[in-house]
Amino acid sequence: MADVMIGHAYCNLSINIRDLDDVFEELMSIDYSQWKTLGVLLGLFYHTLGAIDENCRGNVKKCLMECMAAWLQSEDKVREKGGPSWSSLAIALEKIGANDIASNIRTKYCRP
Repeated sequence: MADVMIGHAYCNLSINIRDLDDVFEELMSIDYSQWKTLGVLLGLFYHTLGAIDENCRGNVKKCLMECMAAWLQSEDKVREKGGPSWSSLAIALEKIGANDIASNIRTKYCRP
């Protein structure tokens, strides 16, 4: 099992599309309108996010779910941004100001 040090906690790196339900559950309190910014920070391309937006017809909650599915499937340059992991998600969440969610993820999925 691969671990990465985040602050004072280790986070398991192995999440994928099978973890979409857990990822989405953790993001239930996020401002859904920030889904594109989160997607870019996680390594998804602008045109991928545009296609998601068009397919979801502006339903931001559905857009967020599709965005997270693309991320968990390592589309675009997700691997270059650290790949789908709790740690990379927490870091991206902090960058958009969702510090409480990032902290909750670290508490729940990372060990000291």
